[in-house]
Amino acid sequence: MSDRHQKRPMTGGDERRLTDLTVGDAKRILVYGVMVLLAVGLLVALLGRIMIALLLGVVAAVYLLPVQRWLEKRLRAREGSALVTIALIVLPLVGLTAYLGYELSGYSNFVRQRREEMIGALSRALSHYLPVAPGRMRAGLEAAFAEAVAQSVESIQALRQQTPLLLASLTLFFFTVFYVLTHRARLEAYIKLRVPGEYLPLYERLATNIGGALHGAIRAVFIDQSLKGVAILLLNLVFGIPLAVVLAVITFLIGFFPLLGEWAVYIPVSAYLLVFRHAPMSAAIYLGVGVCMTVGSSLLLRPRLASGGTRHFGFYWMLVALVAGVYSFGIPGIVLGPAILGFVKAVVETLLGRVRYDTSLLVTEIRREQSETREPVEAARAEPGEYPLVEHPAGP
Repeated sequence: MSDRHQKRPMTGGDERRLTDLTVGDAKRILVYGVMVLLAVGLLVALLGRIMIALLLGVVAAVYLLPVQRWLEKRLRAREGSALVTIALIVLPLVGLTAYLGYELSGYSNFVRQRREEMIGALSRALSHYLPVAPGRMRAGLEAAFAEAVAQSVESIQALRQQTPLLLASLTLFFFTVFYVLTHRARLEAYIKLRVPGEYLPLYERLATNIGGALHGAIRAVFIDQSLKGVAILLLNLVFGIPLAVVLAVITFLIGFFPLLGEWAVYIPVSAYLLVFRHAPMSAAIYLGVGVCMTVGSSLLLRPRLASGGTRHFGFYWMLVALVAGVYSFGIPGIVLGPAILGFVKAVVETLLGRVRYDTSLLVTEIRREQSETREPVEAARAEPGEYPLVEHPAGP
């Protein structure tokens, strides 16, 4: 019997050679490939705009898991403990939002009623410090005020247009947190059951790198924002600024944007001290502290805290992840930037494998440099007619 008609041994699918594939196998591969691409495309179309909410929900659930476990042991109800855990976040946020809205609405009405008086005082004060006529300064301020009102109206309209997306994102965020808290064991078993064992190194590196990066980034951001809020609160109390607590809370919330957020707080307050309090020194101190706080926290403190919270990334890489992530994705980039960095690092480590010191490029270069350095030294020490010195290992 010829080799062509000999029966091939039965082996597993992963053990077969590519040359053994038949036309039927190629058809099945093509059909399954098209179906996978179609499934991924439909999933992206379905969850594309709310994918950030799902990811943030998973991350929030992982961080709330210790609290939920502690409550579950005492309440003896997993669903009830999950609801209580979520309420510990929702209720303070609702109360804080209501408080901020109440305080800011009162001051917005005051500004609207005293608009002309404030523009006049501001134009006279700025004319005193700048070489501009009061009339021209007043006209410029009125135009700027009108533009700010128009931008506010457009922002409100844009927010109303995004209301369905925000409601859908919030709904999926909280339900994702609840689902992960109550079904964590089933989810973990589902993933491990369907991932082949040969991918265990990749699975472990993904969990280690992504988890470490997220832990360090979120820890750093909350510590950094808390310190900023406390600093603004102390400055407000020292200089007697109205709405001291409200401005500190706003600083905590909007300061997630590196090099941008808290400018919206300390620049207007510095202008208030300069124009209405006639205190240029206080305004300069307030502005200087704010600028140093922004630059120092965004470029030094936050990446330093993030790199200290994880052993897998240094200061530079966490700086890249945080700044590039927020620049690319906005506030969700605080989570997405480190997560992407951790994913890439896990894939690279899995493909390159474990470090082999003896055969690595670094050791090869060191040995070559030592050999090139040793040869001229031995040749210079050797006398004419004698052999170069050869080092021998010492005896026992």
